[in-house]
Amino acid sequence: MSDKPARSRNRRGEGALLRTELITAASTLLEDLDGQEALSLRAVARAAGIAPQSVYLHFADRRELLTAVYAVRFAELQRVLVDARDEIAETLPAERLSAICHAYVNYGIAHPGHYRVLFGTAGEPGWEPTAAQLPGLPTFGMLIDAAAACACADPRSTAVCLWAAMHGLITLRQDRPSFPWPPLDALVRTLVEAHLAAAG
Repeated sequence: MSDKPARSRNRRGEGALLRTELITAASTLLEDLDGQEALSLRAVARAAGIAPQSVYLHFADRRELLTAVYAVRFAELQRVLVDARDEIAETLPAERLSAICHAYVNYGIAHPGHYRVLFGTAGEPGWEPTAAQLPGLPTFGMLIDAAAACACADPRSTAVCLWAAMHGLITLRQDRPSFPWPPLDALVRTLVEAHLAAAG
């Protein structure tokens, strides 16, 4: 039996509030579960303090709920990157790209649970939407645009390599904290400079 207190019924017109609570509950569970396959709608309902059947008033199935979770988290990450880019909008393109990369890595290090939801549970066979529907594509598009502004010969490939390198840096720092890591800012700066030099 759950020790979570029963949830108060939403007032009329507050259905959107319950939907947000379900997304938050699912996201929180995904931060600790072993992959998205371990997430059940019953567990989400229990975490939100509602009856399991109430989940279906907002999400047809687990896939739809997962897609909503990823959309919310990617929107959060994108806001962080946009703010970092716009803060130095008048500088050189390479500096804007560097600002985006620093913000991305800092987000992953500062919010390991949220980052795990985005990249530690997504992409498994059996649920992922088509490429055109991936909620993270607009965020990835920021990297492509920033690389293109730096006159990279193949901006998309440069963006993919930057993303892979940043993901590796985030996950390795989390998995091997005892390694004598150089300062994070220095690592990201070296990463960006190396990729730009190779893509020129």
